[in-house]
Amino acid sequence: MIFMGSDFKDILNRKQKGLSPLIASVLLIGFTMAVAAILVVWITGFTQQQTTTVGQRADLQTKCSYSSFTVPRNDVAVVANTLNVTVIYSAGSEVLNITGFEVRDTNGISYVNITIVNGSAVQNLAVGSVTKFSNYILSGSLPGGVSWSRVRVTALCQNQYTVVGSISSA
Repeated sequence: MIFMGSDFKDILNRKQKGLSPLIASVLLIGFTMAVAAILVVWITGFTQQQTTTVGQRADLQTKCSYSSFTVPRNDVAVVANTLNVTVIYSAGSEVLNITGFEVRDTNGISYVNITIVNGSAVQNLAVGSVTKFSNYILSGSLPGGVSWSRVRVTALCQNQYTVVGSISSA
């Protein structure tokens, strides 16, 4: 399209009208309110979810903190590299999974359970149970004439929180 003469001047002189300032302000406020509403809904849902998750973890951790078990001194026997021990789960409400044993000799050297003779890597303890662990193989043998000074048993509560029970020979 070719403009000539007065047609071209008319186009240049024509005043183009845009949105009035009032309508622009209303649109801007409306858009801002819509974005704010979306953010409020998202943040409310997110915080409620996080609060629920933290509350559940705190309840579980509180239950696990009441769990305790004992190792009677007269029910510990360490011969060479084999441990026989009785564990009494005396307090708590959650099932514990025994995860390891540590024997410290009178020289301060520690021996840990690496394999379990019966092939089971984890032993569950029910509340109020008395469990005898027999023939647990340690990572080394206590030297002749050296006896154990401490036995430490570790367990997991709900596969997250560690519970420890120990007994000293003296």
